[in-house]
Amino acid sequence: MRDRFTERRLDLQRHRWFRILLAVAGALLMGALVWLIWFSSALDARTVSVEGQSSLTAAQVRKAADVPLGGPLARVDLTAIEARVKAVPRIRLVEVSRSWPHGVTIDVTERSAVVWSRVGGEFRGIDRFGVDFRSYRKAPKGLIEARVSATDAEQRWQTLQAVAAIADRIRRDDPGLRKQIQVIIGSTKDSVVLDLTKGRTVTWGSEAQAARKMEVLEQLLEITAKGYDVSAPDQPTTRN
Repeated sequence: MRDRFTERRLDLQRHRWFRILLAVAGALLMGALVWLIWFSSALDARTVSVEGQSSLTAAQVRKAADVPLGGPLARVDLTAIEARVKAVPRIRLVEVSRSWPHGVTIDVTERSAVVWSRVGGEFRGIDRFGVDFRSYRKAPKGLIEARVSATDAEQRWQTLQAVAAIADRIRRDDPGLRKQIQVIIGSTKDSVVLDLTKGRTVTWGSEAQAARKMEVLEQLLEITAKGYDVSAPDQPTTRN
């Protein structure tokens, strides 16, 4: 009986030491992995790939990103890289990720101009959110001119937002009307006017109820007139 108890005690001790050895081995392995990933040069950052760019070159995006190469990939600050790339005016969205074992991938979405406007003597492209983000050497073909008379910075930006949103909605949903627009004029965000071909104008108003306004205007344009008012689309008017 005494031998059986002794054997059982020795067996428990062997299991205890086995668990201790497993814990030590696990800790050593974890430490080795931490060192390998966070401190060694085995998984360092060596390459930067760029995706999604169109008007910008990959080299321009890499320069803006300023990715620190040569150090451990795990320690590369992706948030800081995103902030540097997003500071580029032409870029609207950016996502930076690690491409193991040695790469950093930068996926960008560039802004796209929907109208252009004269700003300080320059031809400037405006995206659908009203952001003034690029210059052109001359008035760009294929884009509508936006003339915004508001001088207050906040009011000007709100008006540009409205004008750009209206232009983008018409471009997407009513190509026929888009072809007739020469200039979009905005004095405030609620006072937008479309300058059409053949000396016609459309008082559009705000960007609200765009679908309804296009529907009403399509029928209204069948009437020969110089001016059309769809700012209150359920009560449209014309003038000669």
